Amino acid sequence: MTFEKLRAVALDCDGVLIDDTYLAMIARFVTAHGGVYDAAAERDVIGLRDIVVAEKVTALCGLDQPAGETLKQLWAARQEYLAEHPIRVAEGARECLEALSKLPVRLVCYGGRTREHTFDQYLGEFAGLLDPEVPYVSINEHRPGVAHITGTALGVGFDEIVFVDDVSRVAEDARAHGAGFIGFPSSPAHARQRDFMAGYGVRHFAASLADLTPELLETVDAELATSTHWPR
Repeated sequence: MTFEKLRAVALDCDGVLIDDTYLAMIARFVTAHGGVYDAAAERDVIGLRDIVVAEKVTALCGLDQPAGETLKQLWAARQEYLAEHPIRVAEGARECLEALSKLPVRLVCYGGRTREHTFDQYLGEFAGLLDPEVPYVSINEHRPGVAHITGTALGVGFDEIVFVDDVSRVAEDARAHGAGFIGFPSSPAHARQRDFMAGYGVRHFAASLADLTPELLETVDAELATSTHWPR
């Protein structure tokens, strides 16, 4: 298989290759601390730098404390959530990465934590299937991350990369830059995220890693090559 435009595929870790551990946890934290977690709150909070999330959650809950204290509480709440819902690698991860690694593209992962914290711990066994120079990109300080991954980390054009993510803010960022995007709403907690993505004009969704096929990427490549990937 050859591609006309596509040179890179970027896969989010949390919510795509491993279980998402943030959406449900943040919703639970906000409601437990007196806040209203509705569609507007979710659209405003999810997909930002940790400290910005903490600032917004502090305001949502009416907490009389610095955002740094809220961030500490969010991290503690996440640890409690992980004790109930241990992180698992997504079903079919190896098969998906093996299939994509055979394509003439650079295959990378990205996430909000350091490589040691997330990638090495849960996905390190797959490193040999990813780009040898840049297997993982940490984006917390560069969220939503499309420009950083595309230009700084990989040095490709926006119309030469496709992102696979469970968060609509990345879809919005991808559209703003003209990059490819495939939505991956990976749990019932992502129902709003799927709706947000569709509202931004996302055309392609994968319900599982088995749906993330070379043929789907071939379709995205054709759209990027003809500037038809996003609605005009």
